[in-house]
Amino acid sequence: MNERIKKAREALGLTMKEFGSRIGLTTAAISRIESGVNSTTEQTILSICREFGVDEVWLRTGEGEMFSQDRKTVIDRVAEEYKLSDSDRALLTAFLELNEADRAAILRYIKGVSEKLAPSAVPDSVAAGIAAQQDYARMLAEEKEAADASSFSVV
Repeated sequence: MNERIKKAREALGLTMKEFGSRIGLTTAAISRIESGVNSTTEQTILSICREFGVDEVWLRTGEGEMFSQDRKTVIDRVAEEYKLSDSDRALLTAFLELNEADRAAILRYIKGVSEKLAPSAVPDSVAAGIAAQQDYARMLAEEKEAADASSFSVV
């Protein structure tokens, strides 16, 4: 089974670290499983099948297709839950297929663009004007509240 786990991981284009993190195992644990030093637990087998859509019969015996044809992939489930368009799904898939460094670079780029698009800091004079307007509005509201309270009389 260790060879099939490695074959599935490589077919998915994942490093041992990426593969392991998605099923709750360390890189070292994946390495030991793939090399045959450690055997797999029932939980690990089920996690691999659930997370990556690997066919359980194939994983256990080598018979049939590597990936389940009847099970939805994680992306299928996310696309359905969030009502993603085909373009949304393609973008998500392409992003997830990138290696960790490339994903981090894209996120840094997006953060940089959003910071440039954010409104620039408000000058002190404008901030002071806004604060004065807010104080004036509060004062008017308090005066109105006081006037409304005094106009009520107990009969």
